[in-house]
Amino acid sequence: MKRILILTAILATQVFTGSVAIAQGQPVPPVPVDPDTKTIMYREVVSEQGNPGYLYDKAIEWFRAYYVNPISVFTVQDRVNGKVEGTGRLKIYYFDNAGTRIDGGQVQYNIKMEFKENRYRYTLTDFLLKSASRYPLEKWLNKSDPAYNPQWESYLYQVDTTMQRLITTMKAGMKPTVKKTDEW
Repeated sequence: MKRILILTAILATQVFTGSVAIAQGQPVPPVPVDPDTKTIMYREVVSEQGNPGYLYDKAIEWFRAYYVNPISVFTVQDRVNGKVEGTGRLKIYYFDNAGTRIDGGQVQYNIKMEFKENRYRYTLTDFLLKSASRYPLEKWLNKSDPAYNPQWESYLYQVDTTMQRLITTMKAGMKPTVKKTDEW
């Protein structure tokens, strides 16, 4: 548990410092787009030993370690039906001509985890830039849009990097806890 917290702190620091600097001038990784809905979606079924109740408990444990205020993230906690849903947020940044990092806004997304015997599925969807009105991030993928801003590539890079780190920590947090016996 302590290792997950330390890893999360390190990753959060990188998100808010290093990855933003790297994003300048980097090609945008291809963000996953659902072919049916044409929206950005990260989804995977992961095999992991455990019954739905155990996997649910591991997911709650991971949410509490990953998010600073997990209670504000949760929208559904349903152990009986094996489901956890929430609304996450992340900050995006850009740099002005002087190299000063400036807040580019806040991206909101939905996270959903579903549990079955020896597997779970996560889904990250509904990526929106919070502003006066909600702005779907899929608009940033259209380079032919007359309102296209090259800064959007940096924003997509930051979102993708953060989601990849979220997925990595989630998978690590869902692994069974290894119990060490104290042999002295």
